[in-house]
Amino acid sequence: MKHKDPSPSAPGRPRPRPQVWAPVLVLVLVAAVVWASFFSGPGPVGPAADPASSQTADVPGAASSEPEAGEGGGRSDDEAGDEADDEAGDRADDGDQAEPGSADGASAEAALNRSVKRFRAAQRRLAKRVSDQLEARSQPVSFRVASFNVLGDSHTGPGGNKPASYPDAGPRMDMAISMLRGNGIDVVGFQEFESTQHNMFTARAGEYSLYPGLSLGTKSVRFNIAWRSSMFRLVEAHTLPIPYAGGSRIEMPVVLLESTTTGRRAWFANFHNPADTPKLGNNARWRSMAAGMEIAHLTSLHAEDGYPVIVTGDFNERAEIFCRFTAGGVFSSASGGSTGGACAPPPSMQVDWVFGSTGVAFDGYAVSDAGRASDHAMVHAGATLTEVP
Repeated sequence: MKHKDPSPSAPGRPRPRPQVWAPVLVLVLVAAVVWASFFSGPGPVGPAADPASSQTADVPGAASSEPEAGEGGGRSDDEAGDEADDEAGDRADDGDQAEPGSADGASAEAALNRSVKRFRAAQRRLAKRVSDQLEARSQPVSFRVASFNVLGDSHTGPGGNKPASYPDAGPRMDMAISMLRGNGIDVVGFQEFESTQHNMFTARAGEYSLYPGLSLGTKSVRFNIAWRSSMFRLVEAHTLPIPYAGGSRIEMPVVLLESTTTGRRAWFANFHNPADTPKLGNNARWRSMAAGMEIAHLTSLHAEDGYPVIVTGDFNERAEIFCRFTAGGVFSSASGGSTGGACAPPPSMQVDWVFGSTGVAFDGYAVSDAGRASDHAMVHAGATLTEVP
């Protein structure tokens, strides 16, 4: 339907021309304002902002001042240098991509490049950490190791078989701890370490950790291994059922310890083979069986993973146990003597021993009189896990 003109012109009179100049002027003014908003200098508002800088915070993998997950607190100078180089490269990339009028695709490509660079830098840092750890695990580690029969509490308590000149277990444990500290002992194999003495030791010598503790009962507690917690951490532990007096089996400890500073690892084992006494009878058969089991197990452990093995114990034998341990050429004694088939024991021997496999070097062997702390001396030596070729 057509609309009628509400005020038609009079017949014969010309129609006036429409006035269009006013709307055109308005459009020109609006266009001028918009044009000025794009090119009015620093501090653009709204859509005139730099596309590259406005999207950086929203792009996955954008640079952050927070440390990467898993990095820990400290970084090496090399790692810091890598990150500085990466950040400089990022800034250069940002400069290339930050021209006015850059497309969104170009900004996304720049962000992807930054993410790839950060990933490669993280790979370099990880590779360096792994390399440093492997190098540390090949370096020598030195410490002091001891074997110490501390004379069980039952021997000096009521009904015990030791003379009254031996103090009770409490004062004797204080003396034993003093000997460990005074000689800088880092690892010690205890024998006759009864549950009361275990409790005294853990309460008074908190710098040491123990295995098996009391976890295997009052029989196995007598053969604990203790190590200085600041020097070693426990990686793995198991026991070996060793025939004791009369052939009864008692679980004795074997532990894999790792250096807290280098990551070097070594096996430590501690044994007490049965003695011949009027009360226990002749136990030569069981000692021989025990020695065979101990040597076979530890030789196998050493061959299996290559970690050095250190053995402490009261073996109740002198030349016999020395010759058996050293015959295969794998173990040597901290006290000296030969290694291999032609057995030449050291000139002075105790029934208490420290042996080490290949990969262990001993020095400074000593026999320290325990006085009234025990009826056994403490034997100890410096041990070095030699450099891995």
